[in-house]
Amino acid sequence: MTDPTGRSFLSYRRTRLNEARLLIEAQHDVGIPTWQDLSDLAAGHTDALLREALAADTTANAVCWLTPDIEKSDVITRTELPETLKRIERNDGFFLVAVAAGGLDYKDVSGVVGTYLGTHDLSQWNMQKVASDPITANDAAGIAQHVLKRRVQEISKYLRAGEPLRLVINTRKKPAFEPGVALSLDWTHRFDGRLANPPDAWKEQLLPALEIVAQSCEQHAPGRRIIAEGLCALPAAVALGSSFLTTRRLPLAWRQISPKRAPVLWSLDEPPESSGFTSQTVNGNVSGDDLAVLLSVASNVEPAFGASRPQLPAFRGMVVVTKAGNYPHDIETPGQAVDIVRIVSEALRQARDKLQPRGAVHLFLAVPAGLAVMIGQSLNTFGPIQTYEHVGSDAVGVYQRAALLAPSA
Repeated sequence: MTDPTGRSFLSYRRTRLNEARLLIEAQHDVGIPTWQDLSDLAAGHTDALLREALAADTTANAVCWLTPDIEKSDVITRTELPETLKRIERNDGFFLVAVAAGGLDYKDVSGVVGTYLGTHDLSQWNMQKVASDPITANDAAGIAQHVLKRRVQEISKYLRAGEPLRLVINTRKKPAFEPGVALSLDWTHRFDGRLANPPDAWKEQLLPALEIVAQSCEQHAPGRRIIAEGLCALPAAVALGSSFLTTRRLPLAWRQISPKRAPVLWSLDEPPESSGFTSQTVNGNVSGDDLAVLLSVASNVEPAFGASRPQLPAFRGMVVVTKAGNYPHDIETPGQAVDIVRIVSEALRQARDKLQPRGAVHLFLAVPAGLAVMIGQSLNTFGPIQTYEHVGSDAVGVYQRAALLAPSA
């Protein structure tokens, strides 16, 4: 029985290696774990290992990249394509995304795939086609979106009623493949340490990927709760939350891990409990258009904020949210996290009403990832949101711009 949370097998000619890289990266962006010969083929007889991979229940689908040069590849025409079609015949949720690329036309597909497919005629399939040769990153993202749609559909059919989708997001450490994880957003290839590299990756790949993931869950797994976790940069956590805004009715919870207690789910559905945090609005430059939010939980953000001021805009005001006592502050319950989100949201509304800023809200956070997600879910009425990542080799460090979000757009 096919496990729909399994990996996506990529069949391609190695003469198209750069296109294969784009296809793998685009699938990782939207949470699809992959199987590729260069990284996943163990030592042994190549033909036998390929057959084994394609027959495995943990292979959820195949992407067959059909280009004119596959005609000369016995590996593709005699092993990968026939074994893929055998999986289709099992009719147990495995699916094929066949793509005509490299200038290949629909009518030419039968001529290049060979005579080892039995009664199957790929030219009659509902095939995708890419006109660019070679393909672009946007082309690869379009194919990944098609795979994601089918994947979420199959997973939602596979899960019991009321069973949640599991989502993992990683920017710092490449995740191992884990059956049962519906969506594993592996963004490690887009990051250099804590920062997206290049910075435009937020706008070009990462934020569009999150929107596609949210849309797919909204359309193909409606009403199904999503349980998220992972090891990710705080801007990624805020961005995840802003894609799953409370107004979208996409139920999302974060599996928060703490050294002091067992993992627990944090979500905005929990009743608030007093956290001990308070807010203060500090007037800034009367000519400024932006607001800053300084939220200190794990550590005090103010020293790094001060060190970063020469590179920051003039702020009309600053909302400072703190708690008395030594850092780090422990958030003991999900309800306390909900209380902090409420304090931040109310303070922002009051500052906006009082100071009349017309620009963006800038977030300077030292918080658990679950709290960052919940803050992101609550930003739908505040206009553009500029997130920051804390970097630096000294004890203070500085803040560098990260994702610019538009949750209310």
